[in-house]
Amino acid sequence: MKSTLMKTALGLLAFGSLVLSAPSAMAGWDRDGHDRYAFRQSQQFSQQVNARQDRQMDRIRTGMHEGRLTRAEFRELMHEQREIRSMERHFRADGFIDGREFRHLGHALDRASRNIRAEKHDRQQRYAYNTSPWRD
Repeated sequence: MKSTLMKTALGLLAFGSLVLSAPSAMAGWDRDGHDRYAFRQSQQFSQQVNARQDRQMDRIRTGMHEGRLTRAEFRELMHEQREIRSMERHFRADGFIDGREFRHLGHALDRASRNIRAEKHDRQQRYAYNTSPWRD
């Protein structure tokens, strides 16, 4: 009787310690089973992509205001930015942007940056009010 009581007490004590230690073992996981580190990393990826895209949008707007971009070039570059934003929304649909998706967005942003530079420096200009540099 004494050994059965002792085994039961030790069993309950071991079970209680397991129950108490389980939440600390899962401290890196949220209630949906997602890794908090992956969530933070996904947020950082999103912030980096958004910051790059904001800088590119500023470059496009500056090029338009300075007259370095034609209206057609401006529309084309803005369309490319919308496609990148759409791609980001598609990747974030599951709640996370993983490393592969981040690299894919990075390549698209690199390509867009090269296109912005090429269009701004291709010697095509937009003249306001139908004025021409050849007119005096």
